[in-house]
Amino acid sequence: MTEAHAAAPGMFKPQFTATMLLGENVNISFRQLLEELARIAPDAVLGDWGGPVTDPDLVPGIEMVTLNDEILSVIIVDAPANPAILQPGPFRNPLWPNAEQEAAQHKAHILVIGLKDPPDREGALVKARAVTWVTAALARLVPVVGVSWADGANLVSAAAFASIIKNNFSQPSHNAVPFWVRIKIARADDGPKGEPLMTMGTLGLHLFGLRELEYAPVPPDPMSMMGHAFGVMEYLLRSGKRLDEGETIGVESEGEMKFAISLRDNSHFGPSPVARLTLISGQ
Repeated sequence: MTEAHAAAPGMFKPQFTATMLLGENVNISFRQLLEELARIAPDAVLGDWGGPVTDPDLVPGIEMVTLNDEILSVIIVDAPANPAILQPGPFRNPLWPNAEQEAAQHKAHILVIGLKDPPDREGALVKARAVTWVTAALARLVPVVGVSWADGANLVSAAAFASIIKNNFSQPSHNAVPFWVRIKIARADDGPKGEPLMTMGTLGLHLFGLRELEYAPVPPDPMSMMGHAFGVMEYLLRSGKRLDEGETIGVESEGEMKFAISLRDNSHFGPSPVARLTLISGQ
């Protein structure tokens, strides 16, 4: 670790961290990272903390980089990550349900850390995108087993991460919502006729200045509900809209889901303000 990097925690406050779990130890040059970024994000500008780089081969490493002027730190650790990172807690992680078993034997990890607090929602989006673009470029260079997004306590397998980048993050202005925001699913109390019900909530929207979402109990259909939640979150992040008490979200079309919104100070999943979505038609 360099002197400059060792001073970083006192200089900046980390904001958004991706942890890449690796099957073996690696060594990556600035040029390799630059070339992979050029392939997946041609308009992105990679530099070091001193500014633009004229000769990538003269940069000693990738510990201190900037992407489109966002200051990042990339730390390669030749040892496994803390095992606690793989524990799902009381709610199973739907994008990598077997993470503890499948990543137990990983050999090394890479931390991609965004530094400095973003000033607003758009600044948070820019920084989250920068961390994700660098992580996506690195994933093309290393034997990645899976990736953790620390701020949402979210774990995704290597295959899920690649799919998120391909389907949700193909342009620099797009968002990787399934990576940034964790979905929590739990069984709810049975319905009035004894029918099973599920509930669902999010963790991560608050980092972008928005309330977390919580779905009132519905018949179990996790994939459909997750798809709806990701669509709502993408809409909220793109528009900056804040859901209000008494409004509805959805479309007036037969078979399509429509929800009523109510605002609450806490939820089934934790003591944080949520927008609660109650199904009023569809499904």
